[in-house]
Amino acid sequence: MLISIMGSNIMNHKENEYVFPGEVLCTYEEYVSSEWTYVDDGFVKAGICGRIIIDDINKTISIESDNPPKSLKNDDLIIGHITEVKSTKALITIKKIVGTDRDLITGYKGYIHISKATNDYVQTLHYLFKIGDIVLARVANLYSADYVELSTSEDELGVIKAMCVNCRNFMKLNKQTGKLECECGKVDFRKISLNYGGIEE
Repeated sequence: MLISIMGSNIMNHKENEYVFPGEVLCTYEEYVSSEWTYVDDGFVKAGICGRIIIDDINKTISIESDNPPKSLKNDDLIIGHITEVKSTKALITIKKIVGTDRDLITGYKGYIHISKATNDYVQTLHYLFKIGDIVLARVANLYSADYVELSTSEDELGVIKAMCVNCRNFMKLNKQTGKLECECGKVDFRKISLNYGGIEE
């Protein structure tokens, strides 16, 4: 059944009804957005496919799914790639949670502050990361999808694939010297993970 609210026609969904991502469930005045729902232009919409769950006591509306996408939480291990490096902060696009094959619910953006990059003193993050590097990191604080604080201070965390700044090929780790070497002759250094080259993206 279609009803008119605030001049717009929306679908009047009922509890346990199956909906698809983006479908309007109600106005934000009626119910508070909860798990797997979001507010857009004054309406609560479904974030994933599933059945509507309504909590009339707490006035919340959510979606229940048998196989929901993964969302980040504190202490998760993630794999991402470096998109920008500043002296005190490296920006990362998060690609996946380690240990799961499920896609992430949204495109998370993270950063590594210089204080959480390594336990050793470093003057600038340009010594530890380069654009294009693939990193293994831990979620330290989850402020929002666009503001995830990450840490690589543990020995097993850091760069798992390093991209050569000259030819953009991935570099090999010389375990004797601890340095990265490229076919083009470039030798470089990173905050290298103990898992370098050993984790699938």
